[in-house]
Amino acid sequence: MCGIAGILYFDDKKLKKFNNNQKILDLLTHRGPDNQGFKEFNNCTLFHSRLQILDTSNSSNQPFSDTENRYTMVFNGEIFNYKEFYKTQTNLRTSGDVEVLFNLIKNEGENCLNTLNGFFAFAFFDSEKNALLVARDRLGIKPLYYYKDDEKFAFASELKPLLNLVGKQEINSNQLNTYFRLNYCAGNETIFKNVYRLLPGHFIEIKNNSVAVKNWYVASKTNTQNNLAELLEDAVKLRLHADVPVGTFLSGGIDSSIISALAKKHKNDLHTFSIGFKDESFFDETNYAELVAKYINSNHHTFKLSEDDLLSNIHDFLNRIDEPFADSSAFNFYMLSKFTQKHVKVALSGDGADELFKGYNKHKALLMSENNGNKLISATISPLLALSSGSRQGTLANKIRQLKKFNTLVKLSPIEKQKFLASVSTQKEIDALLKGKISANYFDSLFKTNSVYANFDLEDAFDLQTVLTDDMLVKADRFSMQHGIEIRNPFLDYRVVEFALNLEKNKKINKNQQKIILRKSFGNLLPAEIFERSKKGFEVPLHKWLSGKFNSEIENKILNKEKIESENILNYAYIEMLKEQLHSKNPGDSAAKLWAVIVFESWLTNFKDYIK
Repeated sequence: MCGIAGILYFDDKKLKKFNNNQKILDLLTHRGPDNQGFKEFNNCTLFHSRLQILDTSNSSNQPFSDTENRYTMVFNGEIFNYKEFYKTQTNLRTSGDVEVLFNLIKNEGENCLNTLNGFFAFAFFDSEKNALLVARDRLGIKPLYYYKDDEKFAFASELKPLLNLVGKQEINSNQLNTYFRLNYCAGNETIFKNVYRLLPGHFIEIKNNSVAVKNWYVASKTNTQNNLAELLEDAVKLRLHADVPVGTFLSGGIDSSIISALAKKHKNDLHTFSIGFKDESFFDETNYAELVAKYINSNHHTFKLSEDDLLSNIHDFLNRIDEPFADSSAFNFYMLSKFTQKHVKVALSGDGADELFKGYNKHKALLMSENNGNKLISATISPLLALSSGSRQGTLANKIRQLKKFNTLVKLSPIEKQKFLASVSTQKEIDALLKGKISANYFDSLFKTNSVYANFDLEDAFDLQTVLTDDMLVKADRFSMQHGIEIRNPFLDYRVVEFALNLEKNKKINKNQQKIILRKSFGNLLPAEIFERSKKGFEVPLHKWLSGKFNSEIENKILNKEKIESENILNYAYIEMLKEQLHSKNPGDSAAKLWAVIVFESWLTNFKDYIK
């Protein structure tokens, strides 16, 4: 796990070098605090910041080159099946996965990608042919941004290093609209014009000054596996291998509990980690985590957050947001990683199971919305819901909120249902928030099945290509790497993903139960209470925090009227309305919407030197 960046000028006859190499490395250091380096060629410079996980010796430092210095690679990620290839390669100088991957690319080019089991983003430069190969893993677990114009191509793990290489860019209105709809940025476009995300399962090939983006992975419609328990256990076993301490995140939910139980079978001294909230029982699940930890006999660590913890960490958290990202549970991940990295350098998590096995509340809502009887009930209670207030602040208020959403859901077409469930704000609300009307065409394009999931239904495709890649995995990568900790995701082993994609829907969900196959396959590993409890998200008490001590600081420093009006992007009157709603008896989702504004305004300040 590391940070990478690079720039290639198309004219190889001119000596062009970036003048501030150390600045790029400094901006990547949090992703790889153990070693930093760069390598210059006539028209290309590659940068690497290393988090030592496998082969912690200096021999695996990067940029990594062959003895003739023709080929050079920078690589972020892990190849979990590298030992299979290690046995067949000769004259190796190292004991980890870096040199193994280097040799595979050198010998096979992009053809080796389908043989890899892991997560990765890498760049491989052939100085003799002046050719560059850049690739990203199947699920998009590791990030890769890129930029190209007539003169150059550049890439990086994060935006600031990339913009330091290519200069200031304008804000992209398409993504601005999308961000405030979803509370995160999505798709191949980014918050900046001319800066793109390389989509999962894609690679970029640069030859003869021609830049081609190609799809290398298509999820298989053929399921060759028939035992989920064996498959997932093997995925966990592969991800436990490291030359540094490894633990697991344990929330007390089904997914992380399964991963922790499987990990304990292969690691007797397993350390598990959870985070909770003092005096916030509705949001605190640490009692379940502690129940599982006791049951599997792990060395468990619980971290409890207070409102004062938010106040002391929130500005550092906001300043580290790379691209606007307002999923508030990212703060949980940030704090959990901050505490966990004091004990281990690698943590396994349960990411991906909700998307693969229909674990979200929205999946149950979608299933129920197809029932004509439920549509009739919805129409009957609609007048009562109109008189009721809903929010995420307690069990009853949250149930009313969910019923209100369901009442709208039953009336929509399949695609509109997906848009509705994914959105925090409506297009009408965005039109009121943003100055100048912005087309929703780009946002609408996100709800089409992309090339990776061409053979699968929209519901499954959207969960993986957008919700997982652009929300859940961004949260896991960016906010763990701020503290130099690597998150590994056994449920996202591509074999498990393809197993789930090819599984009949009724083995995942019915009107009474979700994640059916997980319960059947792993029920013997955990206490019955873990499978019987209701679904809880990894949420924070956002409404209380925004209404409490943090409120005055928000008003003065972030939601400053003069500042916002001078930027000429957001309508302050709409923000005022959100603040009034937050403090009303019917707050709805105003806290989440206001949080998106807070994150964006903080991001604008943090990125002011990078915006045209």
